[in-house]
Amino acid sequence: MNNRLLIFLETLENSSSISEAAKKLYLTQPYLSRIIKKYEQKYHVLLVSRESHPIQLTPAGQLLMSYLRKSLQLENQLNQEMKRLTKNEFPTLIMGITPPLGENFNLTILPKLLAKFPTLKTETLELSTADAEKAFKDEQIDLFVGNELQLPNVKSQKLHHDTQVLVLGKNSKLYQPNKQEVHISGTKLQTLNQENFIVVDGERRYQEIINTYFSNNGIQIYPQIHVRDSLTALKLAAQGLGNMTTSIAAVKTKKYQHINYVKLPQDEVKINFTVSTLKNDDYLMAEIAEVISILKQTFTTKILVS
Repeated sequence: MNNRLLIFLETLENSSSISEAAKKLYLTQPYLSRIIKKYEQKYHVLLVSRESHPIQLTPAGQLLMSYLRKSLQLENQLNQEMKRLTKNEFPTLIMGITPPLGENFNLTILPKLLAKFPTLKTETLELSTADAEKAFKDEQIDLFVGNELQLPNVKSQKLHHDTQVLVLGKNSKLYQPNKQEVHISGTKLQTLNQENFIVVDGERRYQEIINTYFSNNGIQIYPQIHVRDSLTALKLAAQGLGNMTTSIAAVKTKKYQHINYVKLPQDEVKINFTVSTLKNDDYLMAEIAEVISILKQTFTTKILVS
């Protein structure tokens, strides 16, 4: 939570109001206010001066933000030193993947990879896009398979242009019983205004693309539920707790036959699956190249399947 609290405080510092900060963070204003209040009660001080226009962090808020930055810096230094030791003594390829790909990725990649490099140690981490960006900054992973990353020291290779779907929970006004894929016009989608939505906090860039599409089509979403991964969001939507968006591959399975999904136009919602690696890094270069080669051969046929 400390890293998230730091992001919250930094965003508040550069916003004119709590509402504006919440919008930047893709959170609701009550949720952000509740988190700040929680830490104010914990430390028995005010962290935000709410009477100021624009709002300002109090001296206590500034001090807490400073200590959180120092704590994050020390943690990063420790991780970097530990990774150097790991590279010297126990070479390990650490791969990050977006959660929906987990099982298929391991079952497809690892047998082929270890057949060629039998002494290689591997570790697979399921990460959101935001967590993957942080992991690259901290040198904690060697590659990531998921949404494209926007970091200056990272290069991404496209694997697949993915179709996104809008999942309608059974409590939605547009829900149609006994169907899975439904066809709903853009103007009729405006019926979703003010309906509950489930969003994934770790996929901010993805959510920006989705929000732009909704906004362009006159849809104002209400993000009532915030979760850390898209699989959890999909399971909650299947229980009727809200609407959400995800990859079409995630919903084409019998376990989600009681949800509706609407295909979103690829020309308006441009989401790519990519494999991302650090630039100018020759650590385990041959092993990483082998993973990328296997991905390009099998991604759409064996990994991106339900």
